[in-house]
This record gives sequence, C-alpha cells and structure tokens, in this order.
Amino acid sequence: MMVSGKQINSRTPSTMMNQPKFSAKQILLTLSALITLTLSYANGFATLATDMDRPQRCQLERIYKMAGYNCANLNLKEIPQSLKSNLQIFDLSYNRIRDLNRQSFARYTDIKYLYLFENMIQNIEEGTFSDLTTLEAIDLSHNALKSIPLELFRLPILRNLYVASNALHDLERDLELLEKPIKAPLQVLSLADCWLTRLPNFGILPDLWQLNISSNPMTELDIDHFSPMCHLRSLDTNNTQIPICACQSITTELTARRVTLINIHPHCKPLFATEQNICTQGSTTTPIAPSSEYDQCMEVRKSRKLDTEAKTAWLKISLGVLGCILVFSLVLYCFHKRNAKTMENNNKFSKSPPPPINRLGGEASIVENGKREKLINDCD
Repeated sequence: MMVSGKQINSRTPSTMMNQPKFSAKQILLTLSALITLTLSYANGFATLATDMDRPQRCQLERIYKMAGYNCANLNLKEIPQSLKSNLQIFDLSYNRIRDLNRQSFARYTDIKYLYLFENMIQNIEEGTFSDLTTLEAIDLSHNALKSIPLELFRLPILRNLYVASNALHDLERDLELLEKPIKAPLQVLSLADCWLTRLPNFGILPDLWQLNISSNPMTELDIDHFSPMCHLRSLDTNNTQIPICACQSITTELTARRVTLINIHPHCKPLFATEQNICTQGSTTTPIAPSSEYDQCMEVRKSRKLDTEAKTAWLKISLGVLGCILVFSLVLYCFHKRNAKTMENNNKFSKSPPPPINRLGGEASIVENGKREKLINDCD
C-alpha cells in the first residue's frame, strides 16, 4: 500500500503481537541441535564409506581347541584358497557359491565341520569331498541341490548330515548306484523340506538315532521304511503329510521301539476307539513282524557290541599282564639292590687290615700306639 510515495507495512500491530518471539537461549539451543545433527549425519556417511572401503576377509577363530575360519556372509562366489590349510572348522554359510569342484577343498583335507548352508549350490563335481576323510559333520541345507553327493556316504567318520530345504528329486535314482551298506556311520540325518514322498533307501543305518523328515509330502511312507534304522530314537514329522492309517501304524510301531516322536499329527495318536476303527475295519492285521533289514541292522549292532566287549576284555587282560610284569620287575629290582648292598658291605669288611697281634703272650691283643717301645724294653 502506497501513501504519498511511501510504502506502508501491511501487517497491523495486532498481527505483530501474534508472532512468536525467540529468546537468545532458544536460538542457541536450536543452533546447537542443528550442528550436532549435521555432524552426526556427516560422521555416518564417513563411517559408511570407511566400512565399504575396508576389505572383508575370513576371520580366523578357535572353537573348542580347534582352528577354524568364519567366512560367513561375505558374498563369496567360490571357496577361498589363500587360508591356512590346517583348519578344522570351515563356515561358508550365507554366501553366493554356485559350484563346487575337486579343487574347492583340496587344500583343506583336515576339515571336521563344514557349513555350506544358505548358498546357491547347484553343481557338485564328483570327488569334491572324497579327500575329506576327517569330516564329521556337513550342512548343505538351503541350496539348489537335486541330490546328495554319493561320496559323502563313503566317508569313514561322517556322523551328521544336513540337507534340508533342497529339492532332492534325483536322490532315489542316484541311490541305486550307491554301494550298501554305506561306510559313513550316520547318527543325525536331516531331510526336512526336500520334496520327498517316501524315505530314500540308504540301506541299513545301524548308528542313526535322530531323523528329521518334516515338511515333506510323505504320501508313500510305510513302517517298513524305518526297518533299516533299528537304533532310531528321535523322529521329527512336523508338517509332514502322512496318510492317517500309515501314520497310526508308524506311531504304534515306533512307540513300541521307544522312539520319541516330535510334532506328530494328532490323528496319528487316536484317542477314541472310533478313530482307531477307521483303519482296522475290514482288515485282519497281525502284529508287525521285524523285517529282514531290521534283523540285519540288529545283527550289525550286536556284532559291534561283541567286538567292543572283546576289545575291552583284551585291553583289561593286557593291562593286567603288564601290571604283573611291572610288579615282578619291581620286586626283582628291590632284591637286586639289597643283594648289591650286602655284597658291598661284605667287600668292605674283607678289605679292612687285620689288627696287630701280640705274639709274646700267645693271645691276640691289640698293641696300642706309643706302648710298642715299652713292650720291647720289657722283653730285653
């Protein structure tokens, strides 16, 4: 608004009165907060840049007195070959590894525990794990495998095998080429979420005590499939699609074998007679007799038990004989030391000079030193 060539402020005094007033203290606090926020924001970018520039490497660790490398979550696409070769624990989980070949672990033949879960492994060349004769546990879960490398079943001390969350469509076909009974003394086997309709035929597994077949469409599962596992003590069937009658039969038989059934479906343990009649009506079933595979598995366990008892007995006998030999040797040594000491004393006594004899009196008497001259004078 212009009046006589002068510009007049359009804001009225009342408008001026409504504007907020900031004190010097509030202004200083606001500026301080802005400066702190700006510095922290800048430091955040600086820290991020430093972390990105810093090379990510496998970390050497020692667990339970065993040397190992932690190479997890490093976006690796292949097995690193610049690590120390005497490692026993190798963690390669959460990476982007797709292929494994014979050179992948050629330098690391002392591995006992190998973790390869959460990768993209599709192809494993034959012979990749053949030289890992000290391998005790391997985890290949959450990959893109279609089968299990057969050489794993030939490893002499492999006890734990985890292959969960792999679409093992070719496993049954490949197992037909596997020499049975397998050499690996498997104790823990995880086949969860592997798209299996029945248990694969691994042959007799006399050492297996824990089995996980959860999240599988086990439409062809039968009690005979558990016959080769005579030492089974724990079975996980969570979210497993087993037919009602087959599941009841499996539950009854395995419970009689003292197997702990984990996450079993409620219809596998009928509470009422009407539920049991669904599978028993019109059938003349008899108690399930042990199959030949079950008997064979038990024979293997009995023979191993006898071998262990025989070895223990021979060890006790050997230790007893060794103890008797040691005691006899100790007694001979003590006698020898005593005889040697006696002979030494006798030799000392025989070598001592005889005492002087007084021939004048006809009786042996000791002549004292200093009286010899007096004795001679008396004779004169």
